[in-house]
Amino acid sequence: MSSGTASEAARQEALLRLARRRSADARAARRQERPVPAADDDGTAPLSHAQHRMWLMERLGQDGTVYNVPFATRVRGPFDAEAFGRALAGLVRRHDVLRTRYGQRDGEPYQEVTAARRIPVRTVDAAAGDAARKVLGEEAARGFDLAAGPVLRALHVRHAENDHTLMLTFHHIAVDGGSLDVIARELGDRYRAELEGRDAERDGDRVAERHAEPEHAAPRYADFARREQAGSAALDEGLAYWTARLAGARPVPLPRDGAEPGGRGEARVLSVPLEPGAAEGLRAAGRAHRATLFTVVLSAAFAALLEVTGEDDLVIGCASSHRDTAGARDLVGLCVNTLPVRPDLAGAADTGTLLARVRDALLEAQRHRHVPFDLMVERLGATAARDAGGSPLVGVTADVLSPPPALRLAGAHCEPVDVELNGAKFGLGLYLEEGTAGSAPRCLVRYDRAGLGEGPAGRLLSAFAEALRSLAAGESRPLRTGGGRVPEPDGVPAPDGHLPASTTAVVDVFAELLGERPGPDGDFFLLGGHSLLAVRVAERLRERLRVPLTGLDVLEQRTPRALGALLDERERTRTQAQRQRPAARTSTGAARPSAAGTVLVTGGTGGVGAFVLQELAARGRQVRALVRPESAHLVAADGVEVAEGDLADTDSLRAAVTDEVTAIIHAACTFTSPEVDVAAMRALLAGWRRGSFVFVSSVDAYGRPSVADVAEDTAPEEPLTAYGRAKLDCERMLWEAAATAGRGGAAAVRAPIVWGPHPRLRDQLRWGATGALYQAARAGEPVVLPAAGAVPASGDPWCGAPWIHAAALARTLVTCAEHPPHGTANAIGGHVGWEELATELIRLLDSPSTTTPGGPAPGLLHRHHYRAEALAEDLVPRPGEDWRSAIAAMLAL
Repeated sequence: MSSGTASEAARQEALLRLARRRSADARAARRQERPVPAADDDGTAPLSHAQHRMWLMERLGQDGTVYNVPFATRVRGPFDAEAFGRALAGLVRRHDVLRTRYGQRDGEPYQEVTAARRIPVRTVDAAAGDAARKVLGEEAARGFDLAAGPVLRALHVRHAENDHTLMLTFHHIAVDGGSLDVIARELGDRYRAELEGRDAERDGDRVAERHAEPEHAAPRYADFARREQAGSAALDEGLAYWTARLAGARPVPLPRDGAEPGGRGEARVLSVPLEPGAAEGLRAAGRAHRATLFTVVLSAAFAALLEVTGEDDLVIGCASSHRDTAGARDLVGLCVNTLPVRPDLAGAADTGTLLARVRDALLEAQRHRHVPFDLMVERLGATAARDAGGSPLVGVTADVLSPPPALRLAGAHCEPVDVELNGAKFGLGLYLEEGTAGSAPRCLVRYDRAGLGEGPAGRLLSAFAEALRSLAAGESRPLRTGGGRVPEPDGVPAPDGHLPASTTAVVDVFAELLGERPGPDGDFFLLGGHSLLAVRVAERLRERLRVPLTGLDVLEQRTPRALGALLDERERTRTQAQRQRPAARTSTGAARPSAAGTVLVTGGTGGVGAFVLQELAARGRQVRALVRPESAHLVAADGVEVAEGDLADTDSLRAAVTDEVTAIIHAACTFTSPEVDVAAMRALLAGWRRGSFVFVSSVDAYGRPSVADVAEDTAPEEPLTAYGRAKLDCERMLWEAAATAGRGGAAAVRAPIVWGPHPRLRDQLRWGATGALYQAARAGEPVVLPAAGAVPASGDPWCGAPWIHAAALARTLVTCAEHPPHGTANAIGGHVGWEELATELIRLLDSPSTTTPGGPAPGLLHRHHYRAEALAEDLVPRPGEDWRSAIAAMLAL
């Protein structure tokens, strides 16, 4: 070919590439310009299908921490915590989904973007190694309140001056794997801008120069969810495909020998290393079969299941991304879908034949990947979604686990840190973990120990590893298919005769909600039940029988007879607990008569509320506790009437205040969402019609008075924290409502730090304002105390905080409900200096730490003393209620 001909061919090739790029750009622009459905009048948006599923699982009662996403990075080198905090604040301002809460109305969820506020970066001192891993694990396992938000936390673990670990913990409802890449990139850019003294918001063009594009507004996840919901009606063709493809499919029949029913949701992991070159060998096998590495691993998973179960009709769920749509590249949010893969395995004699069939099935499924999995299940019907034992159609997954992402912070060497959670999202997962530089890959089996025993899990791991090794070696190993289906456990028939009252109640509720009256063994799914109806069944049964029950219980038990037996068992447990509880006694030893009326308590599962419930029971009071449905079992077993709701659901708050309520003790608080707390107070006051109202306020409502000795009539002074201002606003609303329209007296009880033997209070000690002292002592590091200083116009250099024992506070609150002091009162058990608290922590933890005065200690700069005059008589401590005993009891939990 002449040079002129070659030049012309090159020119034509370039023109063709340009035309294709322009055509692609035009298509992308048209997709981008597709109108976004308008927001609701109140600014809320629907949830995406994937978000709705996570929200529903939490409502059903599944442990929400299963869906926590820890994102940790080891940072070796200089680190500026303040600059990082400002960079994180800018990231949260830019991406709405990171400051979104998830409320509900009329049983349906919605998402609502809240005002931007800075996410605190909590600093903990812990030596690298086991101490740091324990801190990270505890932080990663802490739950989120989706209704209140936020769904992001930040932790800075300081190992040494130039050695740190940073961890951002998200809820999966707000992020996926692709989101972490966006977050890592943008947070790194913003951190660099902060270090260089630039404003990342104002100077966005320069921040983005390295990506060869100007700064632009971030795509909004709420718009993605609206588009997805609006497009659901156009998915008929895809739904028709999935209905046909999954017709007759059943869950994988996992062997149950050795399973532990009491461990539902708790994960176990078994692993075995592969040869160092196995990953490249598997990629070569993929190239030979025109398949990806993931497809090869998926085929090995099918091979293992085929050999262990003996079944050739199997479904495995795979994660699929929606990030190929316009505008999704820089989107932070949940853009994943579950893709069921059901290949034809009949007659597959070897791993090579099976790989080809899995490849074809996966490619076909991916052509319909934009159909949300929830819509598939809805179209299939509830009977196809689960088998007779309650196992879901897609309870097995497979994947390739790449090294976790890491932040990229200027001036430091950053490496990813893998933080493992103990929860199980699937009944079984089969994974290839790619090795990092210098390490061999591993194959893993992760399983829910309630559905699979260790023996069968080990057999699956061996079969999975053997299939991977043979494929990596370029071999096509014959398949062994002698496993055989595991039979479903036979049900034990109940004797004939009159049905128990609980079973009759379940039959009635099934008939009301499902439109058909079943027999005692009528199957919930065969009657047309589904997940949302399971939640409603549980709600109605809890309301009628006053026995704890969750939607997951309904999905697992399925029949009136089985549900009735479960309800009877829980009623017996509650009755036994009531009998074992000592009878309420007066000071003379006589039995205390039951007082008339019901006391409504909010926050009954919290550290203060739990002690309030105990005190009310000791005084013979009827109690109604407002709790979230998934937490009802924590209080119902003690004979407490449950009213379902939460602070973000204002309708539930108003509904809880019925005519039987003669007193309200409002102890619940989000701590981090002042607007939710204020709205909740407004709703409770709207429902309040008679009796007394006691509000648990905070000494933060005083702000920073100019006097050192703060009496109960001291006026608030700036600066007030957002938390303290919200408490003050709630108090003002209370005084406006008190003694009007038949209402009784009221009290605002301002409390300080609360200590006592309760897990929530223990966590406050470890992670709250005192967390820096505790974590340093626990790690054996120097405990840095704030510099001593005096309040203006006072010469007292003391630095510490007031405190109260939870039991003493509970006595005080109940007394206020019975005899309101009609005003603001302090509940102070005493004052403790940071020096003496740190010394006691060091002693109790047997720590080598020493105290170091004079250093910066954000959150510990408290120098006021508070008087407690109106409630002094009730606050007299009882044995064991001194602060040293309280701290010792909390550390023993």
